[in-house]
Amino acid sequence: MNRKNYLYSSGEFAKLTGVNKRTLHYYNEIGLFRPEIIGENGYHYYTCFQFTELELILTLRKIGLSIDEIKDYSSRPSDESFTEMMTKKKKLIDESIEQLLSAQAFLEQKAERLKIGMYSQHGTIERCTLPERKIIFSSPISGEYDEDDFSIAAEFSLRLKKLFHLYDNFGSCISIEDIQKNSFNSYHSFFAYCPQTSDVYDEILPAGTYLRAFCIGDWGKLPEIYRSILYYARKHNLTLTGYAYEEGLNEMSIKDRSDYITMITIKCD
Repeated sequence: MNRKNYLYSSGEFAKLTGVNKRTLHYYNEIGLFRPEIIGENGYHYYTCFQFTELELILTLRKIGLSIDEIKDYSSRPSDESFTEMMTKKKKLIDESIEQLLSAQAFLEQKAERLKIGMYSQHGTIERCTLPERKIIFSSPISGEYDEDDFSIAAEFSLRLKKLFHLYDNFGSCISIEDIQKNSFNSYHSFFAYCPQTSDVYDEILPAGTYLRAFCIGDWGKLPEIYRSILYYARKHNLTLTGYAYEEGLNEMSIKDRSDYITMITIKCD
């Protein structure tokens, strides 16, 4: 058999596989992947049959196996041990993908909110059409944002991370009845939008027409915005239902509380 069709020096093998020559030397030194042939001249040669073996090692490294784990498997390869190893790694990969997708959704939502905030003006009220959304509530809060409320916020944040891998992406809600009674501090709870694919949620906000208003500055300005919303609804013969959902649009990018933008969303008919 022609040697060139069968044996490869480390340089040739590295070039053919796209692996750094130093990596091959390292794998050889630690006993993970060694040249199959030692020639009469003392040179080490890889064979064409080792391509698959190296590809497996590289794949196992890509999915997160350590050198020791791969060496352990290589010392006792079997269908059972490979299946067990792949099952565990697939579970970890699936979890990582889920976390990355949640992080991506979080960043996209924040980018969308920041974009809305860039064009908002204090006191602006507009009608918009929104799709169906699932939401989840925290335990009831007092609305005083005291120690008890912050404790509930911390618990709610941990719950969101466990359920959806969300990171403090939630707001507050207050019932329309309390707004109409001028009870502007009688908040119901914290809330968060759930992934649409989630089976865990407390309520579904229907698709339809909503009022959207903006408050720029500290929360002390919110009552005047709510009074404006009530006036707007009466003027246009609109019925407000459910809750007013307050969301911060730029809490991750403000330098001063006077720049804080709160978006208020309310279902209307």
